[in-house]
Amino acid sequence: MLLALETLILALFARCSKNPGEAWLRWGRRAHQGARGLAFLERSAGMGNAEAEFELGLFFEGGGYGIGVRGKALDHYRRAAEFGHGEATYRMGEMLRWGIGVAADPEAGRRAYRRAAEMGWRPAAEWLASALETGDGMEPDAELSAFWRTRAAKLELRPPSRSALLPRTDEPDRHPSLGLAKILPDGAREWLGEAAHGVWFRWIFWLLLLPLGMAAILALVGGAISFIGFAQFLSAPWVTVAFLLISFGAPGLLLLYFWLSTHQGMHWSFRGRRHQSKAEAGDPKACFERGIAFLNGGPETPKDAAEARRWLRWAAEGGHVVAMVQLAEMLRYAHGGLKDVPGARDWLKLASDKGHVEAAGALEELSRPGAEPGKS
Repeated sequence: MLLALETLILALFARCSKNPGEAWLRWGRRAHQGARGLAFLERSAGMGNAEAEFELGLFFEGGGYGIGVRGKALDHYRRAAEFGHGEATYRMGEMLRWGIGVAADPEAGRRAYRRAAEMGWRPAAEWLASALETGDGMEPDAELSAFWRTRAAKLELRPPSRSALLPRTDEPDRHPSLGLAKILPDGAREWLGEAAHGVWFRWIFWLLLLPLGMAAILALVGGAISFIGFAQFLSAPWVTVAFLLISFGAPGLLLLYFWLSTHQGMHWSFRGRRHQSKAEAGDPKACFERGIAFLNGGPETPKDAAEARRWLRWAAEGGHVVAMVQLAEMLRYAHGGLKDVPGARDWLKLASDKGHVEAAGALEELSRPGAEPGKS
């Protein structure tokens, strides 16, 4: 009963979330039972979340439900790789190259290594540099080997990931009420955050914030008129303190909220909401700014290269020249999705024809022999 109640409450919270897939991913990693965590991750993966697909791959590769199901890990890694997940692509290459849970296919494994290197996964870039130097399954190329060794040195070095579900498989399941007590505050924060600056903002404003602010302002005006006589009549210091808190505290909090609303991203203010509506209506400039927001990440916009690539494509298709150049770079280096050098070349040419100087230079560089990264 408690487990069903927990799932129902989380489903309601997820519907109010800006990104339900991220919410189910977070709850899956924190689940108090391994089976429930797996179910939550599968929900997230069903919504197109690459990190959830990767987490599921880690679980099955690491022995979740026995080593006989490692073939499922490859399926999850493959889907995560299609979303541009570098580590998932590298692990897929490992499984294909060495025949882990599937029939060995060294050539497919090497292709996956190359794609992972192009996505910016350092171990794959290091392998590619070594393979090009020694001729491991490909034609030796000292110049490209030096290119990839230099690039690998600039990439972030991160430890291999481990499934959040595996450490819990040997632990006894805790009582569902403990998980419900732990998950409710997290879901409540998700709902309140969305209510404060998401789809319910206008109702919160008109039904709560505006009446509260008007009442506080009326209290301030009325209190200012009768303050001296009221305080003298009661002759109590706490009356003064309470009056100051009510009269100045509520309007102050309201003003602070609206000051923050103009500095904390597009979901907080009416101006930001109008900007978001423009982007969703297809305005090229608004789409470009939203794509850059997802590309860089921030307090109100998660860092999501795939989402950034989607918005930049809409901006480019609307004629935004800078978006064309940024999209071409993401296509060239497989950032946020699969590599597409011909597509990158087409966007650079279009931007160059519109007079973008940097696009012309990038197009010339891409047209040089051997200039394409990873080409052997």
